[in-house]
Amino acid sequence: MLAERSVRRLSIRAPDDALARRAGFLIEDALRTASLPGDGAGLLLVRRLRLPPFPAGASPQQVALRLEAQCRAATIVDGDTADDAALAAAPAVRFADALAAHLALTRLILAGSSARAWCWPLVARGYRPALDRGAALRAVALSLAALPEAPVALPRWVEHLVGHGPAPCAVLLLALGRADVACLEQAVGVFTAGRVSAAAGHWPALLEWSARHLGAADGRHRWLLGVARACSVQIAPEAAELRDPGPAGVSGARSGDASTDGRERVENAPGAATAADALPSQAGRAEPIPGPRPAPRVAVTKQPIDAASAKPAEPPATVPPEETASRATATTPADVSVVGPPGIPDEAALAQEIGAPTAAGGLLYLVPLLSRLGLGEAMADEATPRDLPQRIFAALLVRLPVAGDDPAWLLCELPLPLPPDQAADLKARRWLGLCRRQLRLRVGIGLFNLVCRPAAIAITQTHVDLRQPLDAVDLRVRRAGLDIDPGWVPWLRRVLRFHYGRDVS
Repeated sequence: MLAERSVRRLSIRAPDDALARRAGFLIEDALRTASLPGDGAGLLLVRRLRLPPFPAGASPQQVALRLEAQCRAATIVDGDTADDAALAAAPAVRFADALAAHLALTRLILAGSSARAWCWPLVARGYRPALDRGAALRAVALSLAALPEAPVALPRWVEHLVGHGPAPCAVLLLALGRADVACLEQAVGVFTAGRVSAAAGHWPALLEWSARHLGAADGRHRWLLGVARACSVQIAPEAAELRDPGPAGVSGARSGDASTDGRERVENAPGAATAADALPSQAGRAEPIPGPRPAPRVAVTKQPIDAASAKPAEPPATVPPEETASRATATTPADVSVVGPPGIPDEAALAQEIGAPTAAGGLLYLVPLLSRLGLGEAMADEATPRDLPQRIFAALLVRLPVAGDDPAWLLCELPLPLPPDQAADLKARRWLGLCRRQLRLRVGIGLFNLVCRPAAIAITQTHVDLRQPLDAVDLRVRRAGLDIDPGWVPWLRRVLRFHYGRDVS
């Protein structure tokens, strides 16, 4: 499945209307068939392309070749590292994924910088450089909520806000209206995080402020609690139940009195200044909402995140314990304990255009199979362990000749080894048994032959892209439909796509 390609404005110069319409059809077909950058998780934004003239009898393939040549000639700037001035002058900008693009825009908003480059309104629909900070953050949040991967992307983005202290998220809450809250609640859904929030230290102050000044019944506070739970934050009972009308005028900032279209500005919201003045600090003292603050510097850590989080402007990420447990070996399935590998590769290499090599490229073929067997429905049961999919992958990889630094281990999430849970491990082995039976009966292949095949894998916080050469196409896998793009997979918490091409080694 090709990535979504859209053209904001198309200008055609032709002798008559009929030829102009034909040129439009040719360009539309060329956009579907051309091999362009950004077919995976990467988000490529092109400011302007000028195609050379082509005759009326040209084929879509000929137009596609011209389109490919123009894209190759364009200078593509890395949006994660370039400043706003460089992006404004760039003919094309690329981000690791949509979440990375929204995070880059958010860093500029929080720093008080002028985000005026042409690419930002394309990244976040509704964003304009003239918006104040609250309205700008609201536009970014609603843009993330419209993505298929919103159940993962939105909590990660809020976690990024909270990493800069309670104030930015408080400004966002004051800018939201009732319609906005309903949209954001639907977007987060029932997502559960695979790791503890990196900004756990700032959450208590933010939740206390939200409960006190918005009210425990306010839709914005309830949404914030849901995001906190999605980020695996331990919520104190008083933060969820505290009710205090606060000083006079604060109640006017509640979602029940917010504008229905959610377009109110923070500085004009009734009671906004009073609520801001009462924002507590870590020590419990009153702290006003501060102005722009520089983002903290962090080092690259070993966790399944995209390259954007390794940049200096990102908040500190959770560093897993230094575990060096060796992979377990066993003679019988009952003796297998789900543990992790001794090392994990650098994630910065996994978000590149092609990705990092893996010896377990067929592991992702199990995703469509597990979905057909009903893993998604099973995960809806509260009795099912939340990390069951990761345990299934780990229980399989530990039996196969897969190196400890293979990027396929990142699909098991971090930290590794997984905590011991005999009941969960037993369920994981049962699901593997179902997969083995279905593969033998329906596909005519075993787990080893399905999983152990070389490929290139690119992993971000929201996407997984598997790339293989054309000669690696397996007709058994193709007939069974195991390499059909499933798109957004809720229990995998990522968008999954399969790619075949000549440029994959």
